[in-house]
Amino acid sequence: MMDVFLSFLEIVVLLFLIVGCCSLFTNAIEWTGDRFNLSEGAVGSVLAAVGTALPETLVPIIAIVSGLLGISHVNAASGQDIGIGAILGAPFLLGTLAMFVTASAIFYFAATNRREAKLKIDHKLFRRDFHYFFPAYLCVFAAAFIPVHEVKVAIAIGLLCFYGLYVYRTLKKEHAPDSEFDLPALMFAPRKKEPPTWMILGQLAISLLSLLVLVHFFVEEINDVATTLSIPAMLLSLIITPIATELPEKFNSVVWIRAKKDNLALGNITGAMVFQSCIPPAIGLTFTPWILTGQGILSVVLCLMSSVIVYFTAWKKPARLPHILFISGVFYLIFLIFALFAPLK
Repeated sequence: MMDVFLSFLEIVVLLFLIVGCCSLFTNAIEWTGDRFNLSEGAVGSVLAAVGTALPETLVPIIAIVSGLLGISHVNAASGQDIGIGAILGAPFLLGTLAMFVTASAIFYFAATNRREAKLKIDHKLFRRDFHYFFPAYLCVFAAAFIPVHEVKVAIAIGLLCFYGLYVYRTLKKEHAPDSEFDLPALMFAPRKKEPPTWMILGQLAISLLSLLVLVHFFVEEINDVATTLSIPAMLLSLIITPIATELPEKFNSVVWIRAKKDNLALGNITGAMVFQSCIPPAIGLTFTPWILTGQGILSVVLCLMSSVIVYFTAWKKPARLPHILFISGVFYLIFLIFALFAPLK
């Protein structure tokens, strides 16, 4: 039991370090967007979303590669399970728990008279992200039932191209800078109002390299705990990994909600959903058998249900959107109940 306690303690320490590196990376990403005169919509849906999704993307990459190459004590099967769990967990958390956290922030700040209990967003832009998320996520789900690996690889290539199209159209339509987007100081140069480009890129590179190292150790600790407690690695990764690497950075949305920057707040989530339904699954489809267990299938179904309700609310009754975002947390609770008390195989 002492070994398990120490492993959990190491996981907690690693989480704090990973979140710190995420903040460093996101800060550099925001400055990169500013340097290239990108708008609030583009920064929220593309740069901030990709930046905050980076740790969640690195976990499956490192887990799968470590298992295949034998560069750590994580074997190939465990590496694949941890990787698939992390890949599925990210969009599931974003479409359920992250929506709930954002809605909770809306109601809290409204109750303390810091903002209105309404969202002032570009609903067309908000729905557009779902127009890319739904087909990509459904393809990822359907690929699990395709026995031919070459077809899965073809789908992976299609997902990469699809995300490239999303980025191109987002940047093309959102080309003008938005004066509402206020940048915090660059962490590597807190006293400089206009830090040099090399300093921005240096912070970007250092934070990325640090994340690679930290996530490598994080994957090993997840594997150790799963082995010791006889918990399926995929289930442990599906629950813990996204909470650890994705949810803390989604608290950026809470900050933006308080600042009444609603496009940034929701674009940070929906843009990450598009990214997480394209890039990490492409890795999983290519380098794993991509066969989903009961827990994986349940997470996909619940995420789709939550996302469909949010989408149609934004389309038909946008004034009710904060309430529906709040209800999205119920779908995450349903998954936890099944995972803890009625585990699916």
